[in-house]
Amino acid sequence: MIKVEYKDLDTFYNEESKIRNIFNFDDIDLSDKDRLSDPIFKSVGYPSKIFYKNIQPFIEAYTEEGGIVIDSCAGSGSAGIASLLTNRKCILIDGSPNAINMAYNLINYIDMKKLDKVYKKLISDLEDEINDIYFTKTSDGFSGYAEVIIASNIYACPTCNKEIILYKNQTGTRSEYKCTKCDTVINISKKEVKDRQVDKRRPVEVTIKVTDKNATKTKEVRAITQEDVDLWEEKLSEYNKKYDHYWSPQEKIVYNRSYPRVGGWPGFPIDSTVSDLFPAKNLLALKIINHYIENNIEDKDIKSFIKFMFLETLFRTSSRLFTASGIKNVYHIPPVGKEQNVLTVFKRKYRDITKGKNFLQEMLNKELVENNIRIIKGNAQEIGVRSNSVDYAFIDPPYGGMVPYAELNLFYSAWLNEKEDLENEIIIPMDFEKKDEYVKLWGRYIENAFGEVYRVLRPGAYFTIVFHSTFNNIWNELKSIMIERLGFEFVNIIENERGTTFHTNHINDTNPVSAFITYRKPENEYAITKDSLSDESIFKFFDKDILKEGKSYREIQSKIIFLAHENAISIPTEYEIKKWLDDICEYNDGIYTIKK
Repeated sequence: MIKVEYKDLDTFYNEESKIRNIFNFDDIDLSDKDRLSDPIFKSVGYPSKIFYKNIQPFIEAYTEEGGIVIDSCAGSGSAGIASLLTNRKCILIDGSPNAINMAYNLINYIDMKKLDKVYKKLISDLEDEINDIYFTKTSDGFSGYAEVIIASNIYACPTCNKEIILYKNQTGTRSEYKCTKCDTVINISKKEVKDRQVDKRRPVEVTIKVTDKNATKTKEVRAITQEDVDLWEEKLSEYNKKYDHYWSPQEKIVYNRSYPRVGGWPGFPIDSTVSDLFPAKNLLALKIINHYIENNIEDKDIKSFIKFMFLETLFRTSSRLFTASGIKNVYHIPPVGKEQNVLTVFKRKYRDITKGKNFLQEMLNKELVENNIRIIKGNAQEIGVRSNSVDYAFIDPPYGGMVPYAELNLFYSAWLNEKEDLENEIIIPMDFEKKDEYVKLWGRYIENAFGEVYRVLRPGAYFTIVFHSTFNNIWNELKSIMIERLGFEFVNIIENERGTTFHTNHINDTNPVSAFITYRKPENEYAITKDSLSDESIFKFFDKDILKEGKSYREIQSKIIFLAHENAISIPTEYEIKKWLDDICEYNDGIYTIKK
């Protein structure tokens, strides 16, 4: 058993310490550029997940084999995978049912042959009926079904009153579209244009998978006709009579807490449920598959894994997709979007996830997984792990309001018929840089969570935090928590140019790189006070020769953040940094170069 409660940890602890420090800066390569070719990383999507290969060097440097690692903000379980691959034990804790479900099913050892047999039976039992919901014909009369439907908002042209279909009529400027009759350009973000909307998400183009053996082609892309619409409505009515009573979640989408805007999330009403975010045909197909999983699969582990694959199907079968991609860090139904056949996506997810699962299970045996990992649903601010029992902690915590994990996860947890713990989530609104009380609130959450980590670590154990923020007040709050209030010793800080979601660099305003910051719980516990921190200017420690080659503001800010940690000095505000740079540098096209 690997998914447990705290009371089940009694036999998991080690009697002897497995702490060590063989850390070598020269041996650390934290580039995650090969993450997208890694079968495990590619198999699932989770906001801002750490590449497990970047965690392994820290675990190996700071623990002996058999040591216990903890991650109390576990997310998709990357620290657990890294621990298993380095022959360490790991306790994973997260408050999200979706996160725990993902970590469990990625790591839990299952019989892949049995899984494949159950999956093939599911496809055999459901394929014909589900694809019939999408039934249509090609332009020359051959039978098939819709694999992709493009849906578009429709507006009335303010000049000629002709309908403007947004799809394929973009001007290249954001929110602007052109009338094909009179060339009038409209901007759909303007109120006077919004009032001219005549239809929402009308199906306008279909990609057909041809099933008729007499046809000469296997696919066709064409405009949608009224005949298609009538046929799909007929099919939907027919199958709703059979299956509409099947369950789907009625959990309401939570109002946008991290990115406050009038009216809630863009593209759908503020009181929408999870089920409202799916096209009608897709919601029906999802209900059929979900009902089958819940009622026709007996093996507990296989059932759990196939339900996990089902959850991974949800985003790409929802109305949240654009025509080419989707944004997972917000809820948004775009004015032009792609609606995909549920079974097509489910098959693709099975292929990708089982590829990653096979890849991992080739490196890990069942006994090692069952003996070395424990996964617990719990609040990071109050964990039931024994004091002074853990050899190392590696945590990628919430950075403030950047990613509303619970809010985003409820889209999936609702299909598990479980609730997200919104009350205890470590989250604040994204305009926190304007409101110091939000920073202090986040600080209280983090201090509670990391105070628990301090408690469970053995004296002398190390703790690595992955952190990222553009705001000096968040950085200073973290440093104050770790050193002044909790009493950790600062060990080192390493920059990491992450290529993953939520760490995207922009041309003229690149974010400071992510940092891997390592602390140590003292052998003899003591508290560091503010009096022990230097009040010297950080600029005294900055090597100005670095600026001879020219650096962007964010590169300079990142260097200052690292120096502040190394010298126990407060991080200056953006205004203070820019004022200092203006005095000593020339500025040209986003680059600061030291004055000659």
